[in-house]
Amino acid sequence: MSKMTLLISLRYCYFLLLLTAVKATCQENYTARWYTADNNELPQSSVKAIVQGKYNFIWITTENGLVRYDGHTFLTFNSSNTDLKECRFTEILGNVQKDSLYCFNTEKKELVLINQRTIKIIKKGSPAYNITRNGQRFFYHDGLPSHNTINPREAYYIRMPNGNLFFVDTEKVELCDAKKKTIYKIAYKSENIFKFFALNDKLYYVKNNGDYDSFSDTGKSSGKLNSPLFNTKQKRYWNITANQVFFYSKNKIYLLTNEKGRLSAVPLVNFAEFEKSNIISIFYDKKSQKLYLGSYTNGLCIITFPAFKTIKKDIHKSAEIYYAALPYTDSTIVTAEGLIFNNKKVLDSIPFLKSMELNEHISIAKDDENNLWVGRRNGVHCYLKKSDYKTHISYDLKQCPKTIFKDDNNTIWISLQKDEYNHAKLYCIRNKVLKLIKILKFNITYIAQYDYNTLYFGTEKGLFKYKIDTGTFSIVKKSERLNIRSIFIDSEKKIWITTYEKGFFLYSDGVLSTFPIDEDNYLNSAHCLIEDKKGFFWIPTNKGLFQVSRMALLKYAKNKSTPIYYHLYNKEDGFLTNEFNGGCQPCGNILQNDQIALPSMNGIVFFNPYKIKTLLPNRKFYIDKVIVDQKSFFPKDTIVLKNNFQRVSFLIAYPYYGNPENIHLEAKLDKGTYSRWEKIRSEKSISFTTLPPGEYTLTIRGLSSFEGNYVYKKVTLIVPAMFHQTVWFTILCYLLVVLFLFFMWHLRLYYIKLKNVMLKEVIEKKTKKLAKTVNKLKATEKNLKQEIKQQETLVKSISHDIKSPLKFLMASLNHLSDNINIQQDEKLKRQIETIQLSSDQLYEYVENLIKYSTIFIEGRKLEDKGYSLHDLIEEKIQIFEKIAASENTVIINKVPQDFFIKTNKKALSIIIHNLLDNATKNTNNGEIELQCATKDNMLSLIIMDNGKGMSKELIDYYLDFYKNPIVKNYHLGLHMIIELLIIIKGDINISSSINEGTIIEIIVEYT
Repeated sequence: MSKMTLLISLRYCYFLLLLTAVKATCQENYTARWYTADNNELPQSSVKAIVQGKYNFIWITTENGLVRYDGHTFLTFNSSNTDLKECRFTEILGNVQKDSLYCFNTEKKELVLINQRTIKIIKKGSPAYNITRNGQRFFYHDGLPSHNTINPREAYYIRMPNGNLFFVDTEKVELCDAKKKTIYKIAYKSENIFKFFALNDKLYYVKNNGDYDSFSDTGKSSGKLNSPLFNTKQKRYWNITANQVFFYSKNKIYLLTNEKGRLSAVPLVNFAEFEKSNIISIFYDKKSQKLYLGSYTNGLCIITFPAFKTIKKDIHKSAEIYYAALPYTDSTIVTAEGLIFNNKKVLDSIPFLKSMELNEHISIAKDDENNLWVGRRNGVHCYLKKSDYKTHISYDLKQCPKTIFKDDNNTIWISLQKDEYNHAKLYCIRNKVLKLIKILKFNITYIAQYDYNTLYFGTEKGLFKYKIDTGTFSIVKKSERLNIRSIFIDSEKKIWITTYEKGFFLYSDGVLSTFPIDEDNYLNSAHCLIEDKKGFFWIPTNKGLFQVSRMALLKYAKNKSTPIYYHLYNKEDGFLTNEFNGGCQPCGNILQNDQIALPSMNGIVFFNPYKIKTLLPNRKFYIDKVIVDQKSFFPKDTIVLKNNFQRVSFLIAYPYYGNPENIHLEAKLDKGTYSRWEKIRSEKSISFTTLPPGEYTLTIRGLSSFEGNYVYKKVTLIVPAMFHQTVWFTILCYLLVVLFLFFMWHLRLYYIKLKNVMLKEVIEKKTKKLAKTVNKLKATEKNLKQEIKQQETLVKSISHDIKSPLKFLMASLNHLSDNINIQQDEKLKRQIETIQLSSDQLYEYVENLIKYSTIFIEGRKLEDKGYSLHDLIEEKIQIFEKIAASENTVIINKVPQDFFIKTNKKALSIIIHNLLDNATKNTNNGEIELQCATKDNMLSLIIMDNGKGMSKELIDYYLDFYKNPIVKNYHLGLHMIIELLIIIKGDINISSSINEGTIIEIIVEYT
């Protein structure tokens, strides 16, 4: 850091600290930030519920809508941008894993389903608000504090994650399964229902002294919570949907955990503002190490627990600037000013001479006797360990020291800074003897040892290699223009250098490799590299601290297409400033207790790299909205755009709760001018203007790991082509079609000429043969007409010569049956009735025969007007009713009276007659039932009886007869039915069992 930069930083440091919205102290090591409606981050400052959904977004209820938080921005859903009529919300209930969170607005007027990262207003099928059981009403439990009631004796039901239900009141606890069937019921007196809560699949009742009872599928058990929070008054918070329970006591917030069947209270934070903040909802995101507090009046507070600690001598001082320091013990460091730090506080100090200039802060070394070497007042001073650093040896160099370094041979190397009167110089002190090594024209800024005989010097003019035994200097090729800040030799003897304004480099096997820097160019000012045991480099800069995989850098050095993920930590992670200090030696240390210590413009930053839970942006991201010419819609995998669209924008939602600068998104189309990967900036959107017609694949990717892995999202874009855009293609197609037709015309013409002669001969032969066939057909037609005429004459003759005497006979029998003498003679009466019945049947047979004959002439034709199927069946039932009654059989007509059909009435009449005839003949002491059904314009008429039944052989014959009508000596009635069905295009199904009955189904068209 330059002197000018130092002065500017000191001038504005206090001002910047006053502006920051984040509060941090090293003692508590947390940061807290409030989000309210006052700064337009929330629509309203009453936060009732906080839940993290399936897609990792945080959902918040307020009195002016639902809010979705992605870690950096708040998206509000209320009446201004949705169809919601009432925007006051309280609890969020439902199942996170099933993506079915829901919440009611005030007075349960509307139900909102949180699904697929957005909200849906549900008008039907709302969940039950209460359950009445054994005459007692149980309200659903919405957590603690409850928004439903303040009555501690109210009866509640609690739905567990496994589907079971607990019904609790002040007298008992009842466990039921998902179908509300009781598993067990235990008498349990409780003074306050709000002392019940559930964790996982267990219900707990915790008393004020920490004793608790738990209820599960296996019954009741007891235990005790040993925690100091029960020594004082507590408040309880149960986030029922997130399955989290918190206790509060004397500014401390505790999280309840259930491990191995025992409850324990884990302290999270000592938050002094809790009591005055009206906290009513709490949620803890363990993965991102963030605690969310919802206030009734003050909005949302997000508390973060960083793993970094910044230690200062005076925490009230606006800024404490530190540079070089080195390990003092296994757990402490000593600075060039003489202050001794650990990761908690300043422990002590060594009485070094007071420093007057910045250069006196930038270097410190320790020799093998643990003596400390610092630069002061144009000389170097060695503070002796044996005097407890109270005495020192001074070396007057007449020039300001720049760098002090101790090599493996216990030699102290000192570079002196060039000024207007002197060149830069290099000295060494071996066995207390000062020796000038070299006079230089440029400053040596850093010294590192490669092996026992080789040193590397970082200078303002490149990297130099120095052989101790020969005293020879040689510059590393291609490093001449590099102003080097630090040199680091890693565990595999690879040399890493950082520079002013040109990033960092690797020098290995004689090759100097450069690396891509971060998107904001912060790594241009990389101060140094520190390697931990897990293979990561930690790189402090003027804009924060970077973590990067060493293996990823080595892969990039071999293959430049390999991506590198840099993870940035900043003030939100526990620093008091993002500006670290470099240009000093050492500029960072890793201690024996695994702590890394880095100097900054405001304190020393301590952290354990093995306890850092790096929050990588490896979760999925989503295309949240597509805007086409200022009209937005929910995206799909395939999007069809209008041909004349002006601009399309894709808005990306990325639920990430770390530093937003760690989100590295890129996008490209698979063709056209946008086919290169383009960076997506902090607004997380990408836009395209007018695209040529075609199908495109939009690919968005984000770096998700230190190994350089990406997560991808793809969307297909279709821009349809207009007619004028394909005119040349159309002309070409027409031209090809014309040429093809012309060719085919010539080819066909040639073929026709060849075939013409052959066809003439064939036609002559066919014509003669056809003439003979026509004559035969005419003769056959004449014979058929004669036969039809004879058949019609026969039908008329039967109608006249048979029906008339039958009618007279039937009338005479009716008159005879009314005779008194016959009525008195029972035997004669029965004989007359038998004759009457036989006459009726004979008449009906003749009538059917006439109809049967005419059907063959008429064919399959529907009636012009509909008729009642029920009435037709009733007519036939009257014929067979007496015969059935004589056999103690009942005929039932279940066809609806208002059901009208247009099926050929004559044919259907004969079919029903024969079906009833067969059923009556074969049923004794039974029941015959007729019913119907319709489907797809087809009528299904079913007649069922419980008579003698039919054999399988007979059924197979009739079903086969329908396909192959060869008559055998079986029932004539069914033959007639099948022949009629063939004529009217119907079908038949038969199922029967001997002595159990028969079911016959007739299927015909009815409209």
